[in-house]
Amino acid sequence: MLRYLLVMVSLVAVSAAVAAPTVIVNGETVNLSVIDRDGKAFIDIVALMQLLGGKATYNATAGKLYINSTTGTGTTAPPKSGDFGTPQLAGDNGQIGQVYTLRNSNPIYFRLNSVAYSVSQLRFGKLIVIPEADEKLLVLHYSLQNPQKIEALVRFDTLKFTAVDQMNVNHDGKGWVGDEQTQGELGMKLKPAQRIEAYACIVVPAKGVIPKLMVMPPNANDGPILRYDLRDKVTALPAPFADPADPTGATALTVVPAQANATYPFKNFDVKVEKWETVTTALDGPAPQNGESYFVVTLSCTNKTGNDAVLRFDTFIATLTDAGGLQFKLHRDILAATSNASFSQRVAPETTARIRLYFTVPKDAKPDTFTIKEGTSRSYAYDVSNQE
Repeated sequence: MLRYLLVMVSLVAVSAAVAAPTVIVNGETVNLSVIDRDGKAFIDIVALMQLLGGKATYNATAGKLYINSTTGTGTTAPPKSGDFGTPQLAGDNGQIGQVYTLRNSNPIYFRLNSVAYSVSQLRFGKLIVIPEADEKLLVLHYSLQNPQKIEALVRFDTLKFTAVDQMNVNHDGKGWVGDEQTQGELGMKLKPAQRIEAYACIVVPAKGVIPKLMVMPPNANDGPILRYDLRDKVTALPAPFADPADPTGATALTVVPAQANATYPFKNFDVKVEKWETVTTALDGPAPQNGESYFVVTLSCTNKTGNDAVLRFDTFIATLTDAGGLQFKLHRDILAATSNASFSQRVAPETTARIRLYFTVPKDAKPDTFTIKEGTSRSYAYDVSNQE
């Protein structure tokens, strides 16, 4: 059979045991079947090339055996476990889950594992990427493996990512690359055959699908571009962030319908509205007069950045309106959750602070919607018409 090729001892050493020959590739024992005939060893070339990071295809009808190596430089080594799939040379069309060899110099194995839309903060060590109200993130989860015999540096500039939106506008990644295991910034040397799971993101418009992704070497002359058709392949935004008017789940709302006691990503903080209530007693000043009342909202705010974040009177932009859209007066100071003391302090990373905002509500007026955002983040709207 043409699929079985006589392999020279200089490439693969085969033990003398006839019953169960052992195949050793570059000093490592591998699992390959061998046919021992007349003192000669025959190995399945398709399986061998897969192990070596290349590809072999046998066309029985045409009687042709096609063999493709990775780079032809002699610098590649097989993955130790053999579980990374069959690397292919990058071409025009990439498939999620398939392994490709990218970069002619210092080649790297690349596999795109999944793609998702997100409106949450994404951490790369101390760096936090935060989409604004008119943006979302295209989050890429992928694997990298070093096919070389020497160590290979992988970091922010190992590969370049570009998303193309539905208006055919390019959006380049900014070099944010993270380690899936540590959530830190990726920057390390991979040993030969070592693999790492990584993630990256591209800031894209909040509206509409992202139909195309391009993965390429940072140097345009260092190998071909890998293009992915992402239509119907990106995990949609979850509720309540996805616009229900877009059946693809790709459009992010700029104003999100929110519920009490649910946590939402703002900008520096994740925020949960714990409760709202009407009071007629004094807070940090005199008690309300002439039939007025205070509408008080209690917030739980967790710093999601890698540094201290200031929480004070101007951190949030909040409004309270009646059913007709009339706005009530917001008091400038924010208060601690458990006292009437004014609150203004730095909050450490992953630390939660509880505060209160409050509005003056005229006599016989009825609050309907409480809306809040942090800086340029998307807004969250709460139906408060049923408050006691």
